[in-house]
Amino acid sequence: MSEGALDKGHSFWRAYIANRPSPPERFLQLIYSYHKENGDPRTAVAHDVGTGPGNIAHRLLPYFDYVVGSDVAEDALNIARVLIPPDDLKRMEFVCCPAEELVEAPLPKHTGPGETDLLLVSECMPLLDAPRALKAFHTMLRPGGTLAIYFYGRPIFVGANSETYNDMYSQIADGALQCMQPFEGTPSFPAYHRSGTTLLSWLDNIELPTESWEKVERRKWNNDHPLSFCGKEGYGFEIETVDRTHPGEMKKGTIDRDFWVGEMNTDGLAAYMASVLPGYRGRPDTADRVAKVDGMLRQLKVAMGGGDSKARVAFPVILILATKKSI
Repeated sequence: MSEGALDKGHSFWRAYIANRPSPPERFLQLIYSYHKENGDPRTAVAHDVGTGPGNIAHRLLPYFDYVVGSDVAEDALNIARVLIPPDDLKRMEFVCCPAEELVEAPLPKHTGPGETDLLLVSECMPLLDAPRALKAFHTMLRPGGTLAIYFYGRPIFVGANSETYNDMYSQIADGALQCMQPFEGTPSFPAYHRSGTTLLSWLDNIELPTESWEKVERRKWNNDHPLSFCGKEGYGFEIETVDRTHPGEMKKGTIDRDFWVGEMNTDGLAAYMASVLPGYRGRPDTADRVAKVDGMLRQLKVAMGGGDSKARVAFPVILILATKKSI
C-alpha cells in the first residue's frame, strides 16, 4: 500500500471506528464468562471473523494469549496493522480470507483448524452463507471451544422526543436503502435477500445443528425495536421471518436502554449510515433519492435543536453463544 493510500485509508478507518458503536466491556466479559464456564475453558487462541480494522480483535488480547483477525477486505487489515501498537501485534495475526474458507487460510499452525478456543463473528453473519460458514467455524474450533456470533442494529433514540426521532430515522434509513434499488433481478439480490431475512429474523434463521453444537444461548437486547437498519419498505421486495432454532436452546430478551449506548448528532448519523450502506450516495440515477434523504436529515437536525445537538441512542443487539460438541 502506498503512503498516500495508507494515509487516506487510515483516515477512513479511524472514521469507521469512531462512527460505529463499540461493544461495552461487559459484553465481551459476558462472552468470556460463557467460554470459561462451558466446554474447554482454554484461552490460547481467539479468532475474530469480519475483523475490519481490527478494533474488536485488539480488545480480545486481555482475554486470550493470541488473537487472529480475518476479513475479506485487505485494505482494512493493512490499516489494522498500522493502528494497533507494535507490541500487541506480536500476539496477533491478520489474514485476508472469506469466512466460509477459513479452513484453507494461510494461518500459523497453532491457530489453524482445531486450534481455536473462541471464534467471534463480529457484525457479519447476515452477509455469510450460514451453513458453509458454520461448517468452517466448527472445523476451526477445538472440541469444547466457543462460538460467539453478534450483531447490533439500528440506533434507538431514547429520552425526550425519542418517538419522533425514531420515526424520522426509519424514514431516512428506508430512503437511503431505496437509493440502491432495484435489487431483484440483479447479481447481488441473493445476498440482499439473505441479509434482510437474517436481520428481520433476529438471526433465528441461523440453525445450529444439535449434532455439532450444544449449550446454545440466544440473548437479545432491546428486541422491541427491529434489528435491521431499515424496514421492509427499504428493501423493495418481500421478506419473511424464519425460525430454525431448536428446543432446549436458552432464549432471553432484555429491554435495557443502558446496555449498549452512545450519542449521535445528524452528522454522526449520516456517517454511520454511509458505513452501513456504502455506496448509497454514489449512483447518478438515484441522485433525486439521495437529495430526499439529505432533506430528511436536515429536518431531523432541526427537530433535534440544530447545530451540533446530540441525542442519546441505544442499540438492538443479538448474541448467539454455542459450544462445539466434544467427540
